[in-house]
Amino acid sequence: MNKMMRYLLLLVCTLAVTAGPTTAQQHKILTGTVLDRETGQPISGVNVFFVQTTIGTTTDEEGFFILEKIPEDTRELVFSVVGYRTYTKQLPAETSQFGPLRIELQPRILLLQGIQVTALQPDLKRSQLAREEIQKANPRDSGELLRDIDGVDAVRRGAVGLDPVIRGLRETEVGTFLDGTRIFPGGPARMDSPLSHLDPSSIKTIDVVKGPYALTWGAGTMSAVRVQTQPLTDLRKPFGGTISSGYDSNYNAVEESASAFGNTGKAGYWIHGAWRKGNNYRSGNGTTIPADFLSREVRGKLGYAITGNAYLNVSLGYQNQKNIDYPGRLLDAEYFDTYNMSARWQWSPDHETIETMKASVYRNTVDHGMTNDGKPTAQPDPDRMPPFGLDVGVDAHMYVTGGAFSSSFSGGESWDWKIGGDYYSANRKAVRTIERRDNGMQMFEDLMWPGATIRDGGGYLQADYTFSDQLNAQGTLRLDFVSADADTASDFFRENISSDLRSSETNVSGSATMSYIPSDHWTLGAGIGSVVRTADATERYSDRTPASKAQTSAEFAGNPALRPERSTQADLWISAAYPKWNFSFNAFIRRMDNYITITSTSLPKRLPLSPDTVFQYINGSALFRGFDAAASYSLLDALQWKGGLSYLWGEDRELDQPALGISPLTVNTGFRYESPQRPFFVEGTVHFVGKQDRIAALKGETSTDGYTTADLQMGATILRQLSLQAGVKNIIGTQYVNHLNARNPFSGRPIPEPGRVFFADLQFTF
Repeated sequence: MNKMMRYLLLLVCTLAVTAGPTTAQQHKILTGTVLDRETGQPISGVNVFFVQTTIGTTTDEEGFFILEKIPEDTRELVFSVVGYRTYTKQLPAETSQFGPLRIELQPRILLLQGIQVTALQPDLKRSQLAREEIQKANPRDSGELLRDIDGVDAVRRGAVGLDPVIRGLRETEVGTFLDGTRIFPGGPARMDSPLSHLDPSSIKTIDVVKGPYALTWGAGTMSAVRVQTQPLTDLRKPFGGTISSGYDSNYNAVEESASAFGNTGKAGYWIHGAWRKGNNYRSGNGTTIPADFLSREVRGKLGYAITGNAYLNVSLGYQNQKNIDYPGRLLDAEYFDTYNMSARWQWSPDHETIETMKASVYRNTVDHGMTNDGKPTAQPDPDRMPPFGLDVGVDAHMYVTGGAFSSSFSGGESWDWKIGGDYYSANRKAVRTIERRDNGMQMFEDLMWPGATIRDGGGYLQADYTFSDQLNAQGTLRLDFVSADADTASDFFRENISSDLRSSETNVSGSATMSYIPSDHWTLGAGIGSVVRTADATERYSDRTPASKAQTSAEFAGNPALRPERSTQADLWISAAYPKWNFSFNAFIRRMDNYITITSTSLPKRLPLSPDTVFQYINGSALFRGFDAAASYSLLDALQWKGGLSYLWGEDRELDQPALGISPLTVNTGFRYESPQRPFFVEGTVHFVGKQDRIAALKGETSTDGYTTADLQMGATILRQLSLQAGVKNIIGTQYVNHLNARNPFSGRPIPEPGRVFFADLQFTF
């Protein structure tokens, strides 16, 4: 265990040992119920908190809340939940006990069914974006939506499947979760991302953690993205639903979706279907970019209250994607077939100590076919070797089985505890065949993934201690046991790379955070964490196949002897909130030990059309640092200005060059007008992105120019049940390339983003 990890463990232990009783104070008790003003129905999940304190709670299924330990000088109580207008209530200070209060919240009916995006600051109040405040990205892919978060970017390799990158962390360095289940991509060349197998219309919330503070979510979460579909316990009527339709110009894309849902109190259900089809798009200078795709999806949930305190939820999902163009890859996707199955149980007993117990099991699978139809390698070329056209196909499969359990405890007035564990087994297999197109003769068949299986079982303990109303600390320790194996490998792999395909690891991770409120308007926070990630199947077992951690079409060989990566990161948070303006700032520094990078080898290439140099994955080290800042100011009651700034720096110390995929300096600014009398809004945003010339040259990365784009959108609600939204992205038609985008392996040029796009969306709610 390295020195940083020892310091981390010492810090967590110190928090536990030194925490003691605080000065006694007189406290008030507050109870109440929160209701929908129009329907009179109770609202669950409402955030109830006192301004500039850590005192808060959420309402239960009956809309009821209770607050204890309230200091005498507390006055201002806030009620906030997605879909309703935030309400602030001033409380008198004369009595020792309040209530019960009856709070009625006004529904927000302004926009289409929204996606709530939250960038989490661990142990600090969430920087939560309410539904009406979210920029409607009108995404064809979840990765497009994540690009709107400061410090988060995404790699474009094709029409869909944008792959999230969080402060330079990518692929399995970013833990990805769907409704509490671990999800992985299905392609060995990572055409898809884990989030690409979920239609954006299915998403209810997205949570993002930009550091090592999601240890209770799963193993190896150097950063994390958690996506949730519609929670059944949030539904308040026996039957309802939505029907949506949208169109995007440029892509000539059509998007349709519908859902039906309800909750009788004892049972709940949600059924959702989506259909999308898109075509090639034009970049800002009129260049046609291949971008065809077809996506069809159906999902459902069924929940049942076994007792008054226990709830069982079963979820099923299926998605079929076909004929997807990937200009940033050697092959296109013939199909993806994705299946999601899970069952979850939750028990919230009437107990002084045990707060909740949860358990879940799941199975996620992706079947994937690839082809080179329409690619240059499929055409004969007398000046190329071989001169005849090739028929290349890949058949890939990914199976993930897992489960989790957790229990939350109250340890008195100041302590809260959580203990739990999780397990997953990820099995991957991919076979590539190459034939001559002129006579059908098979040239060879090889393994891209040799039936590789990685198993990870881990447990964690989390402690939360409240020193006072102004000071709170949390520590988490996690222990994982990992095994990796492959059922076979090629003779070449065994003779030239490794014959030992089996390995095991014991990994210790941990984090500690602290938040402090020095005054009524300011909050300070600090955190440190160290997380271990095991190498994935591609890094361990690939046999001269293309890589997604480079922008070159060269072949890469795996390394079963790779040591697990360790990310050690420290964060500082500063935030301020005043009646007319607010501000937040987050700076971080991250050291990567056993950083998985690449080196050139003398191994012979597998395919005649590949570059001559074959690379292999090795361990090294890396350093990252950067910051995010955001601010807003209310010029008028209906007019607000918002701005954001992100900066990132990274270096691969093993290669003595910049790290791959470092997003350039980015500034976003804009105004939003929301009519106080009518359900209508207008929002405009300008994006300034700097030039990036700090590049990972060995990995094929090239510099990109800076650019400016602008978006405009507006929305209105008609007849209460019908919502319309329209706008234009890249309104000035800028020709630009996101620095992280993949390069076309045949032309060597990076894939540009779409030019001007007009869009319109219509939704009917019943």
